[in-house]
Order: sequence, then structure tokens, then C-alpha cells
Amino acid sequence: MEITYFSAAGIFPFFMGMFFLILSIFFFLKNKQKTALYAVFFCSLSMGFFIANLDPFLSIWDEQFHALVAKNIAETPFMPRLYPTPVLEYDYLNWTHNYIWLHKQPLFLWQMALSIKIFGATELAVRIPSILMVAFASVMVYRIGKIAHSERVGFYGALFFTCLNYTLELITGEHTTDHNDIAFLFYMTATFWAWFEYQNKKSNYWLLLIGLFSGCAILVKWLVGLLIYGVWFLTIGEKNWKEFLKIRNYYPLLIAFGITLCVFLPWQFFILSAYPKEAAHEFSYNTLHFYQPVEGHGGDWMFHFDAIKEIYGAGTLVPFVLLIGLFFLIKDAREKKYRIVILASIVVIYAFFTIAATKMMSFCYVVAPFALLAIAALTDKIIHWVVTKIRYRWFNYSFTCGIILIFCYSLINMPRIVERHVELKGAANAYRAGDLELMAFIKKLPAQLKDQKYVIFTTEHRLKSNIPIMFYTDYIAYDFIPTPEQLEQAWEKSYDVAVVDNGELPDYICDDARILKL
Repeated sequence: MEITYFSAAGIFPFFMGMFFLILSIFFFLKNKQKTALYAVFFCSLSMGFFIANLDPFLSIWDEQFHALVAKNIAETPFMPRLYPTPVLEYDYLNWTHNYIWLHKQPLFLWQMALSIKIFGATELAVRIPSILMVAFASVMVYRIGKIAHSERVGFYGALFFTCLNYTLELITGEHTTDHNDIAFLFYMTATFWAWFEYQNKKSNYWLLLIGLFSGCAILVKWLVGLLIYGVWFLTIGEKNWKEFLKIRNYYPLLIAFGITLCVFLPWQFFILSAYPKEAAHEFSYNTLHFYQPVEGHGGDWMFHFDAIKEIYGAGTLVPFVLLIGLFFLIKDAREKKYRIVILASIVVIYAFFTIAATKMMSFCYVVAPFALLAIAALTDKIIHWVVTKIRYRWFNYSFTCGIILIFCYSLINMPRIVERHVELKGAANAYRAGDLELMAFIKKLPAQLKDQKYVIFTTEHRLKSNIPIMFYTDYIAYDFIPTPEQLEQAWEKSYDVAVVDNGELPDYICDDARILKL
């Protein structure tokens, strides 16, 4: 079995997660929904800690950059930096080599920075905010499902969300853009949760939360965070199109939108004032994503539909299962406005990112809660059909528990986790050996360099190895062999120089006794 590939300490959180998973089903079938929901929450935390501890290094590409910027933000919250100090000249147009780092909106970086401030510069500290956000989002998925459809669908959807392999892999930084996508999913899910609660209770408290969470979503991944207002608008005329013409019907939406503006605009004004050239470039760069595939991230019009199989499980039947489940979710939704919001959100997201030239796997992941609630609706139909045909109480309990556990375990996809996070011959994670070698190298640096001010130059171990070096240590690092001019720049700023000897160093480095060869 796959679990034999892990150590006892490594697999323990997984067993705890399965324990809470079984416990949640038991309490739910006993009509103790609140206790069941607590168990779902702790199941999610356990699964998150299980997978977050499998990789004792920062993942390439994005996680390591996010982690380093967050570490520096922990010291200067309103000055996002990639390099702690620019020893050499840098290009502000290149997000992998610049100094002031505005390549992403800051909220998820602030969260990671707080975790690093509390727990230190470790890969687990980087991943803790994502673990927590997934756990809280599972509760929100439950509430959305309960309000829109039924308590059973909400509960099943929360469990499926907790166990989804793609979500767990994002916690490890396996997929681009890792913690940024989890934070965006969290705040978008929170926005929809607040909207469903508002429609259910009509309390202005929920309007405040809609505006707050939408603003936070924008502060993670930009203007797609406004999605709620587009689909909310469509519900205004759900009963009669003339309702679109009445100004008073827009008051709740405008109140929430005003709060959203108050949340995300101050940061935009601040960076335009404090870092005008960097901010202008990043705003322009964000727009470019729609018109051309940036950094080679392109694809045909089927890209995001093919990605469904990666996100929700392998197999050609997955899209059809989702479509059937979505049919039942929408057909049996309690109100027409709920149908409109669920369907419109999915259509708008897939249409927008299909048209956009730049394509990444996680772009449409934001509607995962609705997709998993769709699977939950189909699951509920299957369970209901079986238990009405076979009227034995013991069988109904056993069948319900069995099918939910099978679905959850299949969504976890342990073979894929083993393939990507265990040292196996031919493992899918081709970078793993280089990552582990790099960590062994980094751990030796303090003994070699002591507390001196060093600039390290390296082309060894793996791509962009300088970024983890700066995260785990206080040294400055670059991923190239320096020129004589760059060496002089470092010495002029009172830095010692160390170069990793790859056996092909130029003579001006080999012959200079001032340079430490590692």
C-alpha cells in the first residue's frame, strides 16, 4: 500500500485526518451536524499538515519566490522586496531578479510573513496559512451547499473539498501559483458564502463581509475578485426583468461594492506613489495576460476543460460526472437566484479564461467549491436512490459511509502523492533530488561562512537555487558566475564573496584568494 512509503511520524497526520473523516460521517448520520462540521475542520487541518511536511524544501517555481518576498515583508510590511538589499544592479522589469517586488498583490504575502514572523523561516511556516484557509473554506462550502441545496449536499461537498488532491498539492507549492491560488480560492469562497448568507438572512452584517472578502480577493489576484458583483447583478431581475430598472434594488450591491473599493484601492494608490515605475509595469503586465501568453503559458481553447481532469481526478469521464452533478445541483437548488449565481459563476470564469491568451492550470480553480458541490449533489442522488430501494437501516448506514469514504480516498489520490513526494526512481517530481541536495548544501553554509556578510554566486544544484539560499539564510545569493565588475561592486559594498565551484570557474575567480570557493 502507498502508506508504507512514509515514516510513522510522516503518516500520522494522515491517519488522524482519516479518523476525523470517519468521525464526521458518523456524527452527521447521527444528526449531530455541528460536531460533524468540527470533525471536517480537523480532518482538513490533519490532511494539510500531512502533505505540508512531505517536502522539506521550497518548491520551484513560485513557492520559493513567494516565501522569500514574505520573509522580507516580515521586516518591511509595506516594502515588498525580493532581494533584502540590491548588491548588484537589477532589472525591475524581471520579477525573478528585481528588488521591489510587486508581481503579486500583497495580502497572501502578508499572511505568510506573519506566519514566518511567528514560526521562523521554514517551509512549514510558509504553508501554515494555506492549511488554515483550506480548513476554514471547507466550513464555508458546507454552508453554501446547505443554503443553496441541502444539508447533505453541503456536508458531502465540504468533505470532498477537504480531500481534493489538487488542493492538497497547492499547499506543497506543487502547482503554480500555489499559496496565491489557495488564498484567492479562500477569499472568493468567503465572498460567495457571505452572499448566500445575506440572501438567506438579509442582514447588513453580511453585506459588510461581501465587500470585505471581495476586496481581499482583489488584494490576492486582482480584478477577478469582482466576480460576485457581476453574477449578483443577474439575480436582480430573476422574477421580473423590470426589477433591473429600479434603483433601490441596487443599494445592497452598491454598499458592498463601496466597501470593496475601500479595501483594495489604498494599496494601489500607495504603490503608485511609493514605487511608480514598478507599479506601472506590473499593472501593464497584468493586462498583457489577456492578450498574449506570457512566459510561455499558452494553450488552445480546450486548455481549461482538459485541466478539469487534473484538478478533479484523472479519467475521461470526470467532465461528464461534473456536468451530471451540476445538473442536479442547479435543478434542485432551493431558489432561482442560487441557480443563477452558481451557473453564471462557472460560465463566466471558464469563458473569461478560455478567451484570455495566458493559461494556467489553476485559473478556473476558483469555482472548485461549486464543482465539488455538484459532485456532492450527484453522490446524494445515488445514495438516496439506493437507500430507498433497500430498506435495511444497517445497510443504509454502511452504504452511505462506504461510498463517501471511497469517494474521499479516491480524491486524495495517494498514488499521486507518493509519486510526487517520495524518493522513487522515475518520480514525476524531477526536481526532488536537486531540491534535497540544495537543502543539504544550505545547511552547511553557516559553518563555512559564519556570521560574515557574504554574497554567494552559484549555478549548481538546480534552477534558481539562489532564492532558497536567501530564504533559509541571511546571505545574498545570485544564480550566475560573477564578472570582474560585479565582484568589485560586492567588495565596494563591504561584502565578502563566495562562489560555488562547479569545476569550470574562470581564472580570475580561481586565482583570487579573496574569493571563497564552496
